[in-house]
Amino acid sequence: MRRLTTISLLLILFCAPAFSNEVIDHISYGKFGKITVYHPENTPTSVVLFVSGDGGWKDAVVVMAKDLAAEGALVLGIDARHYGYYLSKVSAACLYPAADFEELSLSVQKKYKLVNYHKPVLMGYSYGAVLVYGSLVQAPPDTFRGAIALGFSPDINLKKPLCRGNGLTQRVLKKGFSYYLESTKSLTAPFIVLNGEKDLACPFDASATFLRGIPMTELIPLPNVGHGFLNHGDWQPELKTAFKKILAAPTFTEQKSMEHKAMADKQLKPYTGNLPLILIPAAKKSNLPMVFMISGDGGWTGFDQALAESLAAKGLAVLGLDAQKYFWNAKTPENSTLEIAKAIQHYKEELGKGNFILAGYSFGASIVPFVANRLSPELKADLKAVISLSPDVTADFEIHLIDLLNFGSSKNKYDVIAEIKKIKTADQVSIFGTGEGNAIKSKFIKSGLKVLTIVGDHHFNKDYVSISSAFLKQVSE
Repeated sequence: MRRLTTISLLLILFCAPAFSNEVIDHISYGKFGKITVYHPENTPTSVVLFVSGDGGWKDAVVVMAKDLAAEGALVLGIDARHYGYYLSKVSAACLYPAADFEELSLSVQKKYKLVNYHKPVLMGYSYGAVLVYGSLVQAPPDTFRGAIALGFSPDINLKKPLCRGNGLTQRVLKKGFSYYLESTKSLTAPFIVLNGEKDLACPFDASATFLRGIPMTELIPLPNVGHGFLNHGDWQPELKTAFKKILAAPTFTEQKSMEHKAMADKQLKPYTGNLPLILIPAAKKSNLPMVFMISGDGGWTGFDQALAESLAAKGLAVLGLDAQKYFWNAKTPENSTLEIAKAIQHYKEELGKGNFILAGYSFGASIVPFVANRLSPELKADLKAVISLSPDVTADFEIHLIDLLNFGSSKNKYDVIAEIKKIKTADQVSIFGTGEGNAIKSKFIKSGLKVLTIVGDHHFNKDYVSISSAFLKQVSE
């Protein structure tokens, strides 16, 4: 696709509205270079990662960013030229911008001390529009709230292909130079495209044909708009509406929670405590324990959900805790256990379960031993097993990032191996993937802890049947 960069784009400066109470600053962030940050007048209610076209951060995108800040968003303006240069130097076989965007979102929200973590909305213009589409498709469910693309066409200039991730496919247009991103059937977050009917670079009809049949997608026509988005009044109302639709749409976790809520017994009393929980009822009646599972630091993503559903299919009800939300602000092992114990006790009674399992993945895997050892004697007596999927040797009770913004490391590191050794009243097992390497696993083995290895990477190749079978084996032993 030919990207248009003309002097006429400068007309946006004369068509742009005046913004009052503007608070704009800049941060430098490694792979993204200089990022322009637009602050809302009050506490941010959302976060937007906005990638420019290949002309850089100027003109129409600046006005759009200010519009979104006026709607309460903290907007990060990303210059595609800087990030594109970084991508051109990546040595890996494929590119995974979804991880870069999530890292940026986490880092900046920590930097500005947002009280709660906001799943970011991706937004892109021209080159950026294609990049955010690819990132949304390749990311695990519930990584992003959704994406808005302006001036969208599915081809992009990159030296290497984008990684498949959660299901992105593409074909080569010119090897080492350009790729055509294909349509998908697996979107779990909304994707809204605003394209001008006068756009010569991204013909409206071609974009409409591409988007047809993609779930959770909407194409909004802009009758008087070309590729430059020159006149503010010709697109501003539609952009505002699209943004509100993204924020109003239920997240992946909320969608799943509503599905399982409908499946659950209507007499089930909801837990009234302030914990980010999701309940996945067992698909069949059984005497098997309830599982309390803490997610990884990415939150309750598609991996956690799929694993929970696999366990539920085998008769294990799962109560999940979103670690990203719960541990966004610092906790201690003691106060975490008090809050978690109340939820466990409530759902044990509601589901009629005598025993339960504590389980965790990655970040959560390192947390559960500390919870196990701080339960009341009554709950400890009901604890059947502690199962850690890909734990680390140390645990932290706050989501931390050590990155180019120099937040530093946590001062409160807890020894996971020593904590597991303290577990006396329940079985324990630590499960690792064969592709994760031996550095951490070998320390668990040398310490005499029970270790199980499953074929696969950090996500066990998403072989949920093997993982859930390991759970059942642990219960039956």
